[in-house]
Amino acid sequence: MRANVTDAAQVQAAIDAAVLAFGGLDLVVNNAGLSLSKPLHETTEADWDLQHDVMAKGSFLVSKAAARVLVEQGLGGDIVYISSKNAVFAGPNNIAYSAAKADQAHQVRLLAVELGEHGVRVNGVNPDGVVRGSGIFASGWGADRARTYGVPEEDLGRFYAQRTILKREVLPEHVANAVFVLTGPELSHTTGLHVPVDAGVAPAFLR
Repeated sequence: MRANVTDAAQVQAAIDAAVLAFGGLDLVVNNAGLSLSKPLHETTEADWDLQHDVMAKGSFLVSKAAARVLVEQGLGGDIVYISSKNAVFAGPNNIAYSAAKADQAHQVRLLAVELGEHGVRVNGVNPDGVVRGSGIFASGWGADRARTYGVPEEDLGRFYAQRTILKREVLPEHVANAVFVLTGPELSHTTGLHVPVDAGVAPAFLR
């Protein structure tokens, strides 16, 4: 169902609908996002508020509503945040987006500690350069990033790939693969982890 993640009532309605439809809740992926690529002096308060409302506040509201159900069920479960390489990497003309992503990244750590006693694992995925199939890039972010880096927009995916260690373009299914592994039995004892899905960006290595 559709929901505005900045609205607690709509988030709760979505969680309630999922529980009613499926008899419970096992997994939540915080993936709502948008981005406006602007330097500091062009970033307005409205830009800042919008990005933080959707990503920082939105993921907080979704996690809060989901955690209430997961704890009550007593069966454990998973919360995954789709954060970003930009939560770690200091890139140009990106203050509001990257700050909101850093907020999300720390929510992973905080909630992993708080929800661990209930068997709920909280992990994150840090993608980069997911151009093809991305709503964010299609809505103008790609054009802004292309201008920032001085490349044609149609070459942006290849540009991102060439600046990585593996020289590989990141696609949506690569991000989904990371979520699949994080929520599967192979990593049953892992929480508070951020998995880079960026084809290798050394300045974004976690330290």
